[in-house]
Amino acid sequence: MIDLVSALLIAIVSVCFGLLIGIQIAHIHYVRRLAHLAKRSVYSKTIAPILVAARDQRKNKAA
Repeated sequence: MIDLVSALLIAIVSVCFGLLIGIQIAHIHYVRRLAHLAKRSVYSKTIAPILVAARDQRKNKAA
């Protein structure tokens, strides 16, 4: 039978791995979004797509 200390250690390690995976998924999502905006900026030869995305993001946070 698993004693209390071992069960607690397994729980702590599981939570840490879960946090790491969550951070990695958020980072991947952010990098993909940033790469998409960068490509649009390169193709349009202006920073307008980035400015529009920033404005929309601020508008969504305020709402």
